[in-house]
Amino acid sequence: MAGIDWRSVYTLTTGADPEVEFVEPYVASLLFFAINMTTGLVLRTLTSIFVPQPLRGLVLDFLATMEACAYFFENNFVMKYYGSFWFALAIVVQFFVCARTFGGASENPVKALQSLVAGDATLLAAVAQIAVQTLAGLASYRFARLVWSLDLISDHHERYYETMCSSDLQVTFLMGFLIELSACLTDTWLGMQTIATIPILDELIKYVNAALMVVLGLATTGMYFNPAMASGHTLGCQGTAMSEHFFVYWAGPFVGCFVALRLDKLLHVDVTTQKTVDADKKTN
Repeated sequence: MAGIDWRSVYTLTTGADPEVEFVEPYVASLLFFAINMTTGLVLRTLTSIFVPQPLRGLVLDFLATMEACAYFFENNFVMKYYGSFWFALAIVVQFFVCARTFGGASENPVKALQSLVAGDATLLAAVAQIAVQTLAGLASYRFARLVWSLDLISDHHERYYETMCSSDLQVTFLMGFLIELSACLTDTWLGMQTIATIPILDELIKYVNAALMVVLGLATTGMYFNPAMASGHTLGCQGTAMSEHFFVYWAGPFVGCFVALRLDKLLHVDVTTQKTVDADKKTN
């Protein structure tokens, strides 16, 4: 194994050789998640201190996107060894972590469209954000390989040395387009609603919905509804032409986001507003 693997680290810190060749899969996953999260926290902190605006915002978006995309490389192993429940739970926990550590940075290029439509960003700023996040999605694979180089489990060993990959698109490209469109539409629209008066419950409902969509759609398109993540994981993989990749994983989510923005104008839910109206009626 090239470089420093976990056995070398173990020997350096304990003075003894490990008794096993690989650690347990859950230990490998927890270490991957911890390294990913800690790296993101450190780099974002340094960026906030040393990188001036307006470049700082783009760097933070890059780091947030890379971290969010990297989690899902390891989530696949959680699914393999522990099943859909723990897979979904890992996703929900990661959503909570990201919401509390990203500091408002964006992890999904479709949010640039939201900002553009809302008038919070210029076309140039939106394009720059999408470009940076695309690079971050591709960089997430490089980051994952760094962690895989620790050789924690045999799956990491195989992925570190892999020379080709297979597409996650297991349906026709038109059906894949509709699936990714629908997932992004649902996630974007729900994200703009307030469906519970308790903020953490409102978050939980949205995160569980997203996790369930991933579980249910995993065997169809990989269920990314994040173009940067989809490209970081599957761009150039065997089984899907480049044009099909961009049609499914880029056009699908962006069209879904646009439809969600239109739908929100027709159907917007805010239970806190309704409670305020009801309270005013009782007062009067």
